[in-house]
Amino acid sequence: MKHVLVVDDEEAITYIFRRYLQAAGYRVTTAADGVEALASFDAHVDSDPVDALITDIRMPRMGGEALIAQLRPRFPDLPVIVVSAYPNEFGCARANTQVLSKPVDAATLLASLGKMLGDRDPAPAI
Repeated sequence: MKHVLVVDDEEAITYIFRRYLQAAGYRVTTAADGVEALASFDAHVDSDPVDALITDIRMPRMGGEALIAQLRPRFPDLPVIVVSAYPNEFGCARANTQVLSKPVDAATLLASLGKMLGDRDPAPAI
């Protein structure tokens, strides 16, 4: 079971994404901002590493762009999906990174994640 870390300061978003992803067979960990996400990443790195990151851009303490900048040197191949109401605020295109606009439907999110993870049978739409 692949492990996905979802990072968003809106509790409703993390709840909905968790439901989508769990129903599609992913193991999900959530965080409210980049600081929490880094701590979670470190807590899981040896026992249950994160296979993909889904993050918002605008969050308190540490936003998504800073989070990605912290993770890329350690995990250059980590698939990242940025889901934001302000997708134009995310800088230039980066390898292994896709940007989706909020609101995003389950089918789009799951198809993007499946493609980035190289799943043979992308998760079914909910």
